[in-house]
Amino acid sequence: MEVIVNGETQEFKEGITIQHVLDHFEIESKRMAVERNAEVVKRSEWSTTEVRPNDRLELLEFVGGG
Repeated sequence: MEVIVNGETQEFKEGITIQHVLDHFEIESKRMAVERNAEVVKRSEWSTTEVRPNDRLELLEFVGGG
């Protein structure tokens, strides 16, 4: 299935969760936020929220600085 991740079309198998997407990109989730179709998904729901065809995911990493 096709999913748009940070503006780029990606191909994934059906039945994956947001956590699977993060694992695929080897993203450490300590300082992350995830939006699915313009709605923030709580970290506690990443492993149970299924990604569907044509979903738009934004993976946002918080970076410190000053």
